[in-house]
Order: sequence, then structure tokens, then C-alpha cells
Amino acid sequence: MKRADWLFVILVFCSPILVNTILGLKLGISIHGSIDAWVGFYGGFVSSAIPMFILYRTRKWQIEDNSELQKSQRNILQYQAQRICFEGLRKQLDENYQILDFQGTIIAANKIVRDNCQGAMEQLMTLIRNIEMQSYRFDIYFNKFDLKEKENEYSNCYNDLLKKYGTYVNDLIFICGLKMNADSEDKIKDYITYTVLHLQNMQTNTNILVEQSNFILKLKRMIDSGCQQQALEDACKSRILDVSFIHMGKQKLIQVTNELLNFEEKSIEDILLS
Repeated sequence: MKRADWLFVILVFCSPILVNTILGLKLGISIHGSIDAWVGFYGGFVSSAIPMFILYRTRKWQIEDNSELQKSQRNILQYQAQRICFEGLRKQLDENYQILDFQGTIIAANKIVRDNCQGAMEQLMTLIRNIEMQSYRFDIYFNKFDLKEKENEYSNCYNDLLKKYGTYVNDLIFICGLKMNADSEDKIKDYITYTVLHLQNMQTNTNILVEQSNFILKLKRMIDSGCQQQALEDACKSRILDVSFIHMGKQKLIQVTNELLNFEEKSIEDILLS
């Protein structure tokens, strides 16, 4: 009960003593009616007040109980909805991880080394399509205008790794095309120059920021400076060996993924405690 309720109860129990004392005092004030009449009146008044107070408090308790019940029901519904969303997020994060196909990329790189460029190209095109599809589905569980700290940390880590991975796969596709279509030094130079110009024109004509590979730009600088074909081939072999960065990047992604899931699950559990 609240403070005012306790004051009422104390007043009810103490008032008979107070009334009896006042009526027994010789204050020179005329009292109409006998003391017994006044005590009877007071008893009837208190007898009426107590049921009214009990009715009032019962009604207040019912309102408070209903309010708590409604709040509890809202929390349960919110908890259930967030749980469903959380399971969708967990599935999405797992798909994000699987899209970084370390084994598939190594297999494609080995095919290039063994001059099976056609087989490597088919596998790489599948990988790049998966990357493009995944990038469209990635942000559906995050409010990009109000990212929480752990969500922002995960988003930055994944986007950075996905960008590097996509660039690497595109570079392998470029190397496949180079090996398949450029069988002379002049054709190699033409192929590299055409690729660079094509990316620049794509960005100019579509007003879309096209991420240009530092590797392809490096090859363009090499042919501009008169490097021999062997030097270009060595640069391509070196780029193929860069596949190890994917494995290292996935270890960091696992860490931030677990931190994000723990954060989101705790936030959901806190709903029932509020």
C-alpha cells in the first residue's frame, strides 16, 4: 500500500482514542448531544468509511494488476517477435559466413595454376553471382540509420571482407580471361588496357562507383613502363597466392559474429525483465 493508505489505517485505529480524549476534555465548548450519541455517530461513520476504503483500494489494485498484466503480455509478444527475428538473423549471419567460400576459391585458383581456365571460370562465375545476391540480402536485419555498436562492428568487418573477397574473385576471373584470350605480349597489353578502360567507362556512364582492382591497375602500370610478359605472369601468380587472406579474415568475422549474437540475445532476454 501507499503512504496515504497507511495514514488512513493509522487514523482509523487511533481516532477512537483521540475522540474519547477530546470529548472528555473541559474546553468550555458546548457540545450538542450526548457523548454516547457522538460516539455512536463516529462508529457508524467509521463503519461506512472502512468498506468504502476497501472498495477503493480493491479497484486500484485491479487497475494496477490489469496494467501489469497488459505490460507482461506486451513484453511476451515483443519477446516472441524478437526471437523470430533473431533466428532469421542467425541464419543470415551463417549464410554471410558461407558465402566466403575459402575451399571453392582455392579449388578455382588451383585450376588456374594447372591451366584449366575454363573450369576455373565456371566456378568463379558461380562464386561472384553468390556474392552479388548475398550483398542485396545482407542489411535487411539492421537499421542502417541506427546501428548499435556491435551491429556496426559486424557490418564494417563483413562489408570489408566481402569487398576484398569480391575483388579477389574478380581478379581471378580477369587472370582466367588473360590466360585464355591473350596468347601474345601485344594481346596481353590490349586485354589489360581494355579492362581498365571498360571499368572507367562503366563508372562514367552509370555514375556508379566501380571498385577498381589495385592488381589490375598495377598490371596497367607495368605494361606502361615496358615490363616483359614474364613479369606480368609472375604478378598474376603472386595474386593467385593471396587467397590466404580469406581464411584470416574469416577468423575475425567469427569473433564479431559471436559477439553480435550474444549482444542481440541478451537484448531479447532483457525484454522480459523490463
